[in-house]
Amino acid sequence: MRSPDPRVLLVDDEPRFRAQLRQILTAYGIVLVAEAGSGPQAANLARQPRPAVVLMDLLIPDMDGLTATRLLLDRLPSTGVIILSAYDDPTLRYAAQQAGAAAYLAKGCLARQAADTINQVATDRAGQEQPSSDRLDAQHP
Repeated sequence: MRSPDPRVLLVDDEPRFRAQLRQILTAYGIVLVAEAGSGPQAANLARQPRPAVVLMDLLIPDMDGLTATRLLLDRLPSTGVIILSAYDDPTLRYAAQQAGAAAYLAKGCLARQAADTINQVATDRAGQEQPSSDRLDAQHP
């Protein structure tokens, strides 16, 4: 039995990127409940409508994505955060893991991979969670 489509908050400071990602993810059945352009805005928006997953850009204004992830997870520990980055760098992946992110995706990844990762993180958060290091390492190399 398939779980309901996950509710997602998208955080990125580039409106065109958000629009493109919104269109792609919607085609995969992902429900975007809100969008934010900065870390503080994301922390406020995550309270309502309580997304299952937050797609968090690594480099955003006013507060970097890792700091915003820590803040968000302090407030809403059951939310899964996926870090989005233009850089597929092992050091950044490790920093994301240390911040509590459930996964790390490079912005150039395939749309199907992004949708699958969102669905997996939402499923993990709803039921049996595996250690975050396993989820991070499982993402594309």
